[in-house]
Amino acid sequence: MSLPRLSLRKIACFVATAEAGSVSLAAKRLNLSQAALSEALIDLEQELGIDLFVRHKARGVTMTSASRQLLAEARQLVRHAEDFQALVHSAGPDLAGELIVGCFPTLLPFVMPKLLDGFQVSHPEVTIRFVEDSQLNLEQAMLAGTIDLSVLYDIDVGQALEKRPLFVCTPYVLLSPEHRLAKSNEPVELAQLVDDQLIQIDVLPGRNDYVFGTVGLMPRIAHRTTNFELVRALVARNLGYAVLIQRPKYDITYEGLPLVVRPIANSIPPLTVVFAWPKTIHLHRRVAEFAAFGMQLLRRQSDERAGDDADGPGAASASWPAL
Repeated sequence: MSLPRLSLRKIACFVATAEAGSVSLAAKRLNLSQAALSEALIDLEQELGIDLFVRHKARGVTMTSASRQLLAEARQLVRHAEDFQALVHSAGPDLAGELIVGCFPTLLPFVMPKLLDGFQVSHPEVTIRFVEDSQLNLEQAMLAGTIDLSVLYDIDVGQALEKRPLFVCTPYVLLSPEHRLAKSNEPVELAQLVDDQLIQIDVLPGRNDYVFGTVGLMPRIAHRTTNFELVRALVARNLGYAVLIQRPKYDITYEGLPLVVRPIANSIPPLTVVFAWPKTIHLHRRVAEFAAFGMQLLRRQSDERAGDDADGPGAASASWPAL
């Protein structure tokens, strides 16, 4: 084993500057003088034999193509160093440090509160931040090293990501009580709705392309929104119907208007929600513990839900696989 010649301190200065886009702002975040940070960056560039940044007078810095290729690995080195330091200073095996969790927008209110609350009761020294974004952006952020793991739908997840199943969802139709199909308790054929107006939840892959594409239908879209509750509010006022995946506990809007849930008669493959992280990284202990906690928590809630028939017939189903 040879001794490393690069300084972790200088690598941390590189990461901070890349993320801040400015030497002065990075210096402020690291509680260093601007001169000290600039010197560390120059030293690192000389040791690596490459330019890390293009300096712009009064306009910050721009990363070079060479430094962009190094940034993800540099972030991992800094995170590992932080882990090591937290382990040294912690009183025993308790977890500490920062955990950054990404989540697909429509999943966020259904899974993140219970995960954050439960995990931090057991591990109060872990600081958890969550990032809400599209699936593509979350995947790119994980590969860039800015997010530790994410909660995603298992639709077109990139090959570079490792996946662990959390639970399975079944899409359903949401109607106003005034809709002509709301009076029947029978499952709804999507062909019965194809000429009606659709209120589309306009985020990928939570959009309805997956459901309608499975049966080869093209819906008539009346309104598009990324706001889950707005979709439900518009449906409740009979301005259209919706096809959704996640289902709140109560079929009622913020305005107090009732909604009607109907299962889909067509054969639509269920959707699996997963934890995902890059295959190329070794999970920090706190990340691995968080993933294990999440899978155990949601499986336990699945068992409790299996014995609860309060939702009655026609409710959207959710089940958690054995892990």
